[in-house]
Formats: sequence, C-alpha cells, structure tokens
Amino acid sequence: MFAANGITAESELERLKNSFSNKIDSVLAPLLNKHKNSLENLEKNLANVSEVENALLVREERLRISKTRGSKLIGKVPSSPLKLRDQCQRFNREALSAIRVWEKKYEQTLGSLESRLNKLSRLNDALLVKNESIRFKREVALRDKDHRSGDGSLEEGSKDYALASNGAKAIAQNSPQSLIDGDLEYSGSEGFAWGFCPADFIVSFPETTSVKEINFLLHNEDKSREYLYQLFVLREDDGEWEMIADHAKRPSKGWQRHKFSPVDLKYIKVVGIFNSANKNFHIVEIEAR
Repeated sequence: MFAANGITAESELERLKNSFSNKIDSVLAPLLNKHKNSLENLEKNLANVSEVENALLVREERLRISKTRGSKLIGKVPSSPLKLRDQCQRFNREALSAIRVWEKKYEQTLGSLESRLNKLSRLNDALLVKNESIRFKREVALRDKDHRSGDGSLEEGSKDYALASNGAKAIAQNSPQSLIDGDLEYSGSEGFAWGFCPADFIVSFPETTSVKEINFLLHNEDKSREYLYQLFVLREDDGEWEMIADHAKRPSKGWQRHKFSPVDLKYIKVVGIFNSANKNFHIVEIEAR
C-alpha cells in the first residue's frame, strides 16, 4: 500500500536496512583487512614449518571470510591451531565492539519509524517495521549467546580499553607499542614488547576507566618457556600501585587471565621477574575489559 507521498513503508524499511548494512561493512572494513593479512601471514608461517594441516585450517577460515559480509563475519572460533584461535577471538572482540553502537542506533531508528507510522495510522506498514525489529533483536541475542564465555560474561563483545585505537598508551624497555596494537601475531624476533628482567610493562588509559578483567599474552612460540611476574594496578595519577596477582613463585606461560570485581583504574603494570629461556621478559599483548 502506498502512502500519500507515494513512498511505502517497505521501501523506507529497505533503505534503512541497506544503509545499516553498508555502515556495518564500512566499520568492519579496516578490521577485516587487518584480519585477512594476519591470517595470510599465519598460513605462510605454518606452511614454512611444514604444519600443513594447520595451514589448511587457516586457509579455510580465509575462504570463509572472503565469502561473508557484515556481522556474519563474526563466526565460530576454531579450536586449533592455537594462533588461529587467538586471532579469530581477537577479530570477534574488536568487531563486536565496533558495531555495537551502530546496532543500537539501528534498533532506535526502527523504533522511531514504527512510532511515526503508527501515528499516521499506517498500521500494516508499522507492523512490517516491528517484525524487522523483532527479527534483528533475536538475531543479535542469538549471536551474543554464541559468544558468551563460560561464566556468562560477553567476553568477545566487551571493549578492550588497552588498545592504542581506544586512546591507551604503553611504556616498556623495547617495542612498547606492541602491547596495545591488537596484533597477536609474533615470531622469535618481533611482535612483542620486551625488557631485561626485572622489567616493567605499563599501559595507561586516557581517563579513569572501569575494568573487571586484565589479560596478557606471554611469548610462547617454543611452548616450553615459563615466566614469573606480578600484576599491579593504579587507580589514579597520585595513587599507589596495588598488586592484584602474584606469580613470582608460580611458573606461567601463554595467556594470563585475571578477572575481578569492576574497579576504576588509570594504569596497569606487569613486572616481569623471570624467564626460563633467557634473561629477558616478553609480552605480546595486554588487554583490559
């Protein structure tokens, strides 16, 4: 049915849907390009060390995302190889964080359109918009359910405040920017921050930020080395460092995950004490959620 102005609610709705779809594509484009490059490099590295099966798994993921667009890019995280899993988790987290504001705006715009159509007594048209709103909310809820962590928190969708793109800054003896660049790809010589033990690795936020989880990835390419460290936080510029994790006598490797009740923080500091492989301490990435 045509309205007095010759425009149907269906055409208004289709324009709105197309506009939203194009916005999501543009928001995800830089993240997707970065993800594609990381996957391509990972596939090459795995092939170079004769891990053919793992290289093929990476290729499958590359093919999947090449045929996908929009929020459907946020797919199921592969269980192996480990670096592929970590890279896909990172992409999912950043993608969800980037599109949430636009999803919220889309919901609000649908609500406004439905309300306007009801006021114009265009009830059938308003019903079309209402059905789209219900469909969209259900789709987002199902997707978020798939990406919830074991304790029910929306781990992949929560914002990582410890990213340079979110205003974070980093201090380390060498390559501090690696701590906050969002890139989990690393080798024996690059892709991580490092310093002679004991070494401080500090991340600061542009303003006091509510954080309930701090994670960081220790260099683990050879799968054998173990580290000792302590984790501190600082609530404000003129405050004192508070230790929230003491692994000074607890050998650790790979991802280190620390969850706690939400607290307002300004700084995070990892003190690297020991590395079983050499006298340096290495961190690939620090996350704060």
